[in-house]
Amino acid sequence: MATVGVLLPVGLTGLLIPVYSMPVVNMPMTETTSRDLFPGALEMMILESLRRQPAHGYALVQHIQQRSKNLLQVEEGSLYPALQRLLKAKLVRAEWGLSSTNRRVRTYQITAAGLRHLEQQISAFDRMFEGITLVLNPGRS
Repeated sequence: MATVGVLLPVGLTGLLIPVYSMPVVNMPMTETTSRDLFPGALEMMILESLRRQPAHGYALVQHIQQRSKNLLQVEEGSLYPALQRLLKAKLVRAEWGLSSTNRRVRTYQITAAGLRHLEQQISAFDRMFEGITLVLNPGRS
């Protein structure tokens, strides 16, 4: 199985491991160091990036990498399937154009439905993160 996805740091070692954008079945944690961040994480980061401004694929990769201070590395093998899922769900739209170097690029833009979906996802993520924090830091509640 090819490794695709987002890379996240593990512990304090600075080691980066791949994180899949979709759930991975039949991969017990004892067999591999690869793990899923959570379903929809990549899509949420793409939508947040597009909320700021329309962008083509490479610009999205660069934006996510820069905003995460190089902790997240989005691979093309995960980015473009995620963009296709967002297009199919009508959460983004795309049009072909020319880049500043006269190369043909597909520029993506978030839709009104995409904005609503992003807000719902951020809210759900905040609740999930709060719950995880309560479990990991029981004395701080």
